[in-house]
Amino acid sequence: MSFNLFSSSISLFSKVLDLRAQRHDVVTSNIANAETPNYKSVHVDFEDELKKALPPDNALKMKRTDPSHMPATADFNKISPTIDYEVTHVNRPDGNTVDLDKEVVKMSKNQLMYSTVSQLLAKKFKGLVSVMKEAK
Repeated sequence: MSFNLFSSSISLFSKVLDLRAQRHDVVTSNIANAETPNYKSVHVDFEDELKKALPPDNALKMKRTDPSHMPATADFNKISPTIDYEVTHVNRPDGNTVDLDKEVVKMSKNQLMYSTVSQLLAKKFKGLVSVMKEAK
């Protein structure tokens, strides 16, 4: 019987932080190119793929008892974001499609979500540290 010290939630939080960082990079690139002629704004989408990787709320908890069995937890490393040109209705004479207000809102929302997930991950690690201290 194996004991997994690092639960799947740590893998999930880690992957979400990576995806949020990637989204941040794309949004900052859009903002940086707001005045570049013919620049097309880009967006990162990963939420749908993330939802597919998560087990449903009512799913039974499974345990892998043999290495040949299928893993009972989701492999979050397989989640890859979709990066596409944003469909926008911005009609600028220079051909640029960046809506600066929209990008700033995206950045704020993404920063808030990143901060929330990093706090959850920090709490998870604090809990592990507490358990290790108690085990001494």
